Amino acid sequence: MAGEVMQKLEWKCPKCGSTPKGCDKANAAVREKCGAGPHGCLGFLCLCDGDTPKDHGEHLGAQCPEAYCYHCGWGGHFPPTPKKTLAWAKKAMEAGWRPPEGWTP
Repeated sequence: MAGEVMQKLEWKCPKCGSTPKGCDKANAAVREKCGAGPHGCLGFLCLCDGDTPKDHGEHLGAQCPEAYCYHCGWGGHFPPTPKKTLAWAKKAMEAGWRPPEGWTP
């Protein structure tokens, strides 16, 4: 609804909980597992090109379509769309509709 502020979600992988700070492990086994560089895991990042809105990836009305976790390999929309979301609600969210606080599909 107009003027309502959605509760922000923490930017972390829905599968393993990694954040944009990564796992901070620098040993060879973890680097190989995570696909990370010489300083450890890159963590959970937005791979979108170009400008994104200020609230990008913070709630269902502004999902990030290119979220990727370098720690566990999860990728997809963040926050993930709840499994039982109706087709009309999915289309509305893709068009920028922001569900009201406490909304469930």
